[in-house]
Amino acid sequence: IAAGMERDWPEGRGIFHNKEKSFLVWVNEEDQTRIISMQKGGDVREVFSRLARGIEAVRVSVNAASGKDFMLHEKYGYIHSCPTNLGTGMRASVHVDLPGWTKEGLDKLQARCEELALQPRGTRGESGGQTGITYDISNKHRLGYSEVQLVQTMIDGVNTLYKEDLLLQKKHGL
Repeated sequence: IAAGMERDWPEGRGIFHNKEKSFLVWVNEEDQTRIISMQKGGDVREVFSRLARGIEAVRVSVNAASGKDFMLHEKYGYIHSCPTNLGTGMRASVHVDLPGWTKEGLDKLQARCEELALQPRGTRGESGGQTGITYDISNKHRLGYSEVQLVQTMIDGVNTLYKEDLLLQKKHGL
């Protein structure tokens, strides 16, 4: 707040989305602009492709209206008001049911996610806590990796967690 972030709250903010609500631009929440692409199912390529097209469309529109562009530092990537999003600022995530890992324990899931460079969250957001067996699993890192690397880390890690979960379900008689 000292840097002027959220100075126009609540008037200077909003969410804009397409008809399907699969592409959203969230203005002046935690970051000045949060761009989201999402859909049910496992087609990460489609989600990523929509995201890339949408980011470019937003960039072109902002530039046409103001003559300005997104702040991009050659070394540090995109500049954000939220330090955890420095770099690409990209958080790729999926919601996945992990009953075996739930039975094994949240502390063990968190440790395994750490090994896989992932971050587990509850489905109610960053600080919403965990309920049930569904987790929001995302890439842990933002800085020093390309968007493609981050998405691939998430895909590989979720596939690993899912395979391990099937074994844990058998172990716990689920």
